Amino acid sequence: MRGRKDEWAAVLALLGGVTSATGSVMLVEGEPGTGKSLLLAEAASVATARGTAVASGRADELGRLTPLGPLLAALEESPTASMPLTRSAFPDGPGLLLWLAEQVRTSLERRLTSGPLLVVLDDLQWADPATVMALRTMPSRLASHPVAWLLACRDTPGRGEAGRLFDLLEEEGATRIALCPLDEGAVAEVSADILGAAPGEGLAALAAQAGGNPLLLAELLTGLREEDAILVEDGVARLAGITPAGAVLPLRLHTAVRRRLDELGTRTRYLLEALAVLGRSFTPAYAAEMLGETPAALLPPLEEALAAGVLVATRDELTFRHELVWRSIVDEVPSPVRRALREQVERAAGARGTLAARGGGTGGLVDLALLAWDEGGLSRGLDLAREAVERPARGRHRQPRAVLASMLIDLWLLDEAESATESAAEEADAEGEPAWAAEIPVLRARLALAAGRPGGAIEHGEAGLAAAGTLDAPLLASSALSVLGTASLRSGDLPGAIRYMERDLVRSAPGIPPCARLRSELAAGRISEARDGAAGGMSSLGGIYDALPRHIGALNGEPAAAAWLVRVAMAVDDRRRADAVVGAAEDIARRNPALPGPSASADHARGLREGDSEALGRAVAGHADPWARGSAAEDLGVLLGAGGGCRDLAVESLKTALACYGAVEAARDAARVRGRLRLLGERCRHWARTDHPVSGWASLTGTEQAVCDLVSQGLTNRHAAEQMFISEHTVAFHLRQVFRKLGIRSRVELARLAAEENGHRRPL
Repeated sequence: MRGRKDEWAAVLALLGGVTSATGSVMLVEGEPGTGKSLLLAEAASVATARGTAVASGRADELGRLTPLGPLLAALEESPTASMPLTRSAFPDGPGLLLWLAEQVRTSLERRLTSGPLLVVLDDLQWADPATVMALRTMPSRLASHPVAWLLACRDTPGRGEAGRLFDLLEEEGATRIALCPLDEGAVAEVSADILGAAPGEGLAALAAQAGGNPLLLAELLTGLREEDAILVEDGVARLAGITPAGAVLPLRLHTAVRRRLDELGTRTRYLLEALAVLGRSFTPAYAAEMLGETPAALLPPLEEALAAGVLVATRDELTFRHELVWRSIVDEVPSPVRRALREQVERAAGARGTLAARGGGTGGLVDLALLAWDEGGLSRGLDLAREAVERPARGRHRQPRAVLASMLIDLWLLDEAESATESAAEEADAEGEPAWAAEIPVLRARLALAAGRPGGAIEHGEAGLAAAGTLDAPLLASSALSVLGTASLRSGDLPGAIRYMERDLVRSAPGIPPCARLRSELAAGRISEARDGAAGGMSSLGGIYDALPRHIGALNGEPAAAAWLVRVAMAVDDRRRADAVVGAAEDIARRNPALPGPSASADHARGLREGDSEALGRAVAGHADPWARGSAAEDLGVLLGAGGGCRDLAVESLKTALACYGAVEAARDAARVRGRLRLLGERCRHWARTDHPVSGWASLTGTEQAVCDLVSQGLTNRHAAEQMFISEHTVAFHLRQVFRKLGIRSRVELARLAAEENGHRRPL
């Protein structure tokens, strides 16, 4: 019994004393799926092996009409088997129940004449009143016989009479054990048993969404294995090319969740589906406001969901007990229905003009803004965020100015974004809230990156990362690391970008919002593509492609994100995914006609997918972000230069790209474009004369330092040349210069010196 050592020891003690004629009783409780039935089955097997007779039965919801059904089933008797043959002797009404109980007691005593007996009864939350009445008295009446009772019931508010029975039996001396959720170590053990290998970090993060529930955990991992979504390499099990954010839950898990929901009434199931789309947690007043109901009308189905253990009540809210159950319910709602529900929420908010049910009005507006943003409703999300900023500040659970600044940065409305960021900083200082204050350096880092200052982005990003570490804030740390990795990549520091990416393991942690997680995955994918080519990028990006139907807001984090995803998909000949990205980008553009950015992004993606120079030309003109404009111009230049048909236009477009990349200090991208221009017979001077010492680290030029970084990471001259977009001979020349200036003769010495220098200069 993995993770149940103490509970199993108590069961073995019960079985060991069954022959002592003490009438022992053990009560087992736990939420659905915690392993009560498995524990009872194992106990029955051990008892049988030891020579103890076992009478095993269980209650069920439909069997409540049969008096004493679980006990009669355990004794393998029919309620009519021993009834008198004449009607005059046939008991009636309450007398029938007393007569049946007496027959059950007599049958038990008869069984006990043959030796000790273990009575095992499961799912007593559904027991009929006669069974509850019999179990209230029989253990004490048979206390002098060699019989042990092992009774199980759900630990949920809806156990009713069974809960009161357990309380009374415990007062009389029964042993009561609760099967709690598995701890982290037990989850790892169970996962290793199912998978045959230790779970990797991403898979462990996904398994954590089961909340320690053994049934959900087993159905998740078994289903993933059956659907070939798990790879085992070097004794470690990993998700096959996907991330926890984008992992498609297996059919086996959906079936288990659906079976659980089938126990509920139709109205309750429909309500849970609607509430799941709104989010994992909610207040009843908020749910009623959004669904156009009164709180009193929602009370019966909410109570049923609480009684079934699907929802749990915290101090302020109701929440879905398990993240996997919540995700499964959301996934099972068709996408058009999800969108219609969220649009209904927005209309309801506009019609009522208040969302005071959550956070004094402001918090609810921020929630709706983020929901709209997540679904690609950029204009609507921006409007709601602006309205939240103008609302009174009472009771907020988020800082609306920070949310507004984040959206403005994504839309490249930098003047307004800078003002909103500084206003958020002033407000955070005034409030004295550490979590708010820690967001500010990350916002400033994103702002600097959007404005073409990668050096400033790294400076502020490091400050945000330090603040996140102090507060133990994984979401903030993930945001900071994604900015740091992107800034390092653009400035040409690929090894540094890789180190940041490898640290950003928090992006797979539970609780990270989908858009934030996908933004981080996008940064990691770009770095993987730079290191390992399109195939490496695709292996890292499976989660983003798979999550697009649910969270098309993944494209909001960067104007050229859609085009880049299309480029990677086309490079590995995955046209289906390329088409999905184009469709998502065009959907965002259609829903936000007042914003120029989404239209340019859609033109860029379609131009790449269709080889359409006119669409790419519109993207060059429409992108406000210089880096995105440079990316579109580069793609246009490559298209025009293919086959040599439009060399002059290709050169002109590539020079435009070079100027755009240069304006935002994107050294790596500028180097790539210069390489393309050289292939067309154009050479562009890109160096500046500076005074250097003649030896030591300070004497190395920027190119020589880049060669050092790559070679010290173990790359060959050829691979380093591919990363720097120069020839292999040029790398060899620079490497000889490095050896001469540093006074060394081997790559081993270079790697050692580089590690020492990086540890001093750039601790990670």
